[in-house]
Amino acid sequence: MDREIKNILILCDVFPPAFAPRMGYLCKYLPDYKWNPIVITEYFPQNIYQNLVPPNDVTYINYYWKGNKPNRLKYAFVFLTNLFFDYKTWVVKKKARVQIKKNNISLILACSSCRTFTIAAASQLSRQYKIPFVADLRDIVEQFPQNEHISKSILGLKMVNDFISSIVSKKIIRQRNKSLQNAEVVTSVSPWHVETLSAYNKNVKLIYNGFDADLFIPKTVVNKQFVITYAGRIESQALKDPGLLFEAVRYLHEEKRIDPKRFRIYFYLVDKISEKIVCTLAEKYSISLYVECFKNIQNTEIPEILNNSSILLLLANKSSEIGTPRGIMGTKTFEYLAMQKPVLCVRNDEACIEEMINDAKAGFSANTMEEVVCFIQEKQAEWEQTGYTHQSVNKDFVQQFSRRNQTERFVEIFNSLIEQ
Repeated sequence: MDREIKNILILCDVFPPAFAPRMGYLCKYLPDYKWNPIVITEYFPQNIYQNLVPPNDVTYINYYWKGNKPNRLKYAFVFLTNLFFDYKTWVVKKKARVQIKKNNISLILACSSCRTFTIAAASQLSRQYKIPFVADLRDIVEQFPQNEHISKSILGLKMVNDFISSIVSKKIIRQRNKSLQNAEVVTSVSPWHVETLSAYNKNVKLIYNGFDADLFIPKTVVNKQFVITYAGRIESQALKDPGLLFEAVRYLHEEKRIDPKRFRIYFYLVDKISEKIVCTLAEKYSISLYVECFKNIQNTEIPEILNNSSILLLLANKSSEIGTPRGIMGTKTFEYLAMQKPVLCVRNDEACIEEMINDAKAGFSANTMEEVVCFIQEKQAEWEQTGYTHQSVNKDFVQQFSRRNQTERFVEIFNSLIEQ
């Protein structure tokens, strides 16, 4: 291997072809900057990001999956031993030591959401082997209202579920904050995250999520239907509430300004929980004729779907105080911006998403049903005249969120640490 090429050990809680592509895209571009990624990650039986070819050296740890379903006995074992004895951290460290002894590792990068076992492992390995450690956090516990990051019901008893969720959340925060003290640099995905995490490490840097510029290319497509499209997950209405949209569509239907043959709302959803929320709300607002749900699709299929859409739907909720969602800016936000289509955010988060949409000149964040109606009718008029919609976004602003630019930000941090 070229002596200039440096090895980076990446410990992450999930890695393509499963969801959460942040580390997958980083590994795609790192070799261009003379960094060789060696990855250790947890296995998930998902196949969403087939376009992201894993690097040559990836270790997938299968704690309990058998096919597409977890083994219930193993799941209970792993949950309990991880809760009381940090089992997952121990396994990751064991796998990582093999790579550290086999390769000349210049840096350790740990990426995670609320599951902090990779960050704990990286912190301990960093101290043991005197290797610089960077922590990258996509999500943190504090951003979710009411322990939404722990969605599993336990024995169907809300009281038991809330009690255990509270214990798990407190442990996650305690373990995370202790580990972050040992990180040379912490990176995260929104200004709110940076501000929050700065209480535990003084060197926190902002690296937004982004879009693949090789994949998300805007095209003009004439469509016989006016289509509003959402792609992703809806964990709960507390996090993402389509209520304003559904209320607006009901109003337009009652006023006979739309009909289901020419006006459609398509949801491309990750799981059955998301589908249940959409279907229940569509029935509540009596607009089921307008709504259609599809199973989650390959990342490579999404650009064509977005290009065939008239409005791209972002779902959020007001972000203003403790107990509301805070700082959530998913990958879809940036993929939408790249497509130069009108973006509608409901409900307005009154925070980072609204600011991003305004800075990009990408669309509108709605607070009321009347605002949603006006936005839809404005874009409908454009579609009726041309057969498609277009948004004149600030291209220079949007381009900074390409995955290659994201990698350059990481590389600047990595290089600065090993040159010290």
